[in-house]
Amino acid sequence: MMRKTLTIGLILSLFFVNGMMAQEEKDSAPSDANMEELLKEALTVHIQAKLFHDVQNVMWQSELEKLTIPGRPVTIHMQNDQARLSVHFTPYRKTPGGLILVAQSEIWLKEAATETSPENLRYFTSMKSIPLDYDETIYFYPLGKLEDLKNPNQIHIEMILKIYPYLIEKTLAGETVPDVENKGN
Repeated sequence: MMRKTLTIGLILSLFFVNGMMAQEEKDSAPSDANMEELLKEALTVHIQAKLFHDVQNVMWQSELEKLTIPGRPVTIHMQNDQARLSVHFTPYRKTPGGLILVAQSEIWLKEAATETSPENLRYFTSMKSIPLDYDETIYFYPLGKLEDLKNPNQIHIEMILKIYPYLIEKTLAGETVPDVENKGN
């Protein structure tokens, strides 16, 4: 019985993979009409990210603008020897208008070995759904919002987002908006 189920599962998965490959080949050369429809759905995600100990001591900052479509994430990565942070922002359109932004943060922390324990890697994740309107400013704190920003032993990460419809007219007129990245201190 188990062998029969396994065989049927294998055959179904082969049909599924072949069907997907045929679909990809058919859709791999998008027409101009499809591209224009895709650009009409496109969204511009503008993100300002800051890493600081206190309000006066900004250690790193970056500003970027990315083009996406609803349901596709825009991801920010921050990394050093001890930690890695990935934040995924995925916008979805609401039916009556506006957006739902799903913000997921993933944090990996390396803990040094001690006399009683070996080196350890810890993982934390969180997810938030944020309703918003176009051009509304959203503040997101992947490590949580600190009440006391004057403590120099704590790191604070702040991300400011704005999402608005992509201006297809600029593309058709030949004007492109370049990505702005790493305006570091």
